[in-house]
This record gives sequence, structure tokens and C-alpha cells, in this order.
Amino acid sequence: MYFIVSKDDINSLELAKKVVSYLKEKKLEYVIDKNTKIPGNKKVINEVSPDFILVAGDDNLILRTFRDIGKKQIPLLGIASEQSFLSQSDAANFQESINLIERKKYDIFKRARIVASFNDRQKYPALNDIGLFSSKSASLLRYTLNLNNEKLWKDNADGLIISTPTGSTGYSFSAHGPIILDEPEILSITPVSSIEKKSSVIISNKTKITITDVQAISPVIIMDGDIRIPLKSDMVEIEKSKYDACFIQFSKDYAIEDKLKKRTVSFTPSRTKNLPPSAKLVYKILSYEDNLTQKEIVNISYLPERTVRYALELLLKKRLITQQPYLNDARQTVYGV
Repeated sequence: MYFIVSKDDINSLELAKKVVSYLKEKKLEYVIDKNTKIPGNKKVINEVSPDFILVAGDDNLILRTFRDIGKKQIPLLGIASEQSFLSQSDAANFQESINLIERKKYDIFKRARIVASFNDRQKYPALNDIGLFSSKSASLLRYTLNLNNEKLWKDNADGLIISTPTGSTGYSFSAHGPIILDEPEILSITPVSSIEKKSSVIISNKTKITITDVQAISPVIIMDGDIRIPLKSDMVEIEKSKYDACFIQFSKDYAIEDKLKKRTVSFTPSRTKNLPPSAKLVYKILSYEDNLTQKEIVNISYLPERTVRYALELLLKKRLITQQPYLNDARQTVYGV
């Protein structure tokens, strides 16, 4: 049985309707998340035991869904309705993805999650990262970092980020943290603008992280850049969760690890040597971000629509990119490298 979750916007809901229609056509059993605004048999995730979860939306919804399912290790397939890093499918190929699932032509790839305990030992899981900050901007956070009950350092900084390999290319990376490829059994700890000049450390994911002596103006814990919980005590414990995030994976061509690696590969100018700068920029964006519509490229590049259209024509002519129909809107096309 499939459990369907959708982001609450027009494109995602239309995509979710198409997914439901296809499941009906294939006579496959499904249930729709109670908060998803499309008609059908609705339940909350705790009321059912689905075999797979289909998420129509973006990375934020995928991260939220993993938080919602808690201890349940249900395989999830992200179907991107807009730019998404964690999705393994999109509006153009979700039917093929469902067919592969039904034919059992897939693997389950497990990605580590972490969990923070604070405020009377309440537990909050995250797939990407957990951060500790002052809720007042431009104010410092003072803390002591302990690993396996041994003090590593005391620091004054703008914040502190504990990241999984999955989250290493996100906020942690923007704070000059390390990129962790594939899924090694490690975590990264990255101070943000440390006054004491502390740098990132890599630790085993079996390490127990304890942050004590927290002093800040209204300190806050942030899970996956989305959930913000005020810290009411002066201590936080963070460790690897016992429950992994299970992703449906079809091949290395669509694997999340390959998308991670794309973010670290230096741009090779030889393929676009004789193209104008605008075409080079569009090619680099598509290499980095994967499949995008023309409108999404305009929004990311800040180039005029006419310039983007011309750049795409040049790249298609040189066979540097591909194009395919966008099922959510027949007037648009999806471009990729």
C-alpha cells in the first residue's frame, strides 16, 4: 500500500492527483495523508502501515515526512514538483518509478538521522542537521562542547551545527563545514563564526555529543532548518538515531550520492568553451541543480527570460543538455544535463 503526501501548493497538489489517478489505473492500494488537500481515502500516518510513502513536493516536505513517521522505517520516494535534491523522481517519470517499485526493481538506501534531547529529555529527530543559535541576531552563543562526556572546547560563536552526511552540503557547508560523500558512519560539528577560531571536526556517529553551559539570548534549537524549539535548559544531548531514513533508490544515475557529488565537482569549461557567458551559467546551474524548467532557471540565474531561452537553444543545439515534457504543465519543458 502507498501513502501519499503532498505539499500545499497548486503544482504539488496537481502532481499528487496525477499520482492517485495512476495508482487507480494500475489498481494499486493507496491512502492519502489527512492534511493533503485532494479527495480520497484519508488517514494520518500513525493509523496505517504502508509499504511505501510517495511525497509530491520538495526537500522540506521530505524532511518533515521523515520527522512525522518517527520510528517507522518506511521506504520513501520523493516526487519533485519543484527543485528538489532528495527526490528520486519527478512529474516526468513518476509512472516509471511506480512501475519499478511494483516490479521490485529498486534498492533501499538508508541514511543516518540524528536526534536531540533537551527540555526535560524530549527528543527531536533530524535528517540533515541540528543547530544551536541565539534567537536574537548578531548576538553570541557561549557553550561547552563535550564528546563522550569529555570536554573538547569552550567557544563563543554565532552558532553550532551538527550535521549528518546528508546535510553536509546544506547549512553546514555554507558555514565552511566539510562535505561528506556517500554514507560513512560519521557526523560533522561546525561552529558558525567562532570567535575562538574553532574549526569543524569529524566524529564517529557512535559518539555522544553533549553541549553544556549554554549562554545566549533566548537560545533556540533548529532541526533541519525548519523546526525551531526554544531551549529552556543549559544542556543539549545529540546522538545518532536508532531509526534511519529509508530512501527508494533505482540506479546510481538517480542516486542521492551522485547529486551530492555534483555539488563538489569543479566546472569543466572545455565543453562550453565557445559559448556566451549566459549559456555557460545556465549549463553550470543545470549541472549543479539537476532538472529545471525555464522559469526555474530564470529565478535562479536572475537572467532575462529571453537570454535564458537563447542559452537553452544553444545548449540543445550542441547536445549539452536534454529536454522532456513537464507533466504538470504542458506549456513548460524540463531541462537537464
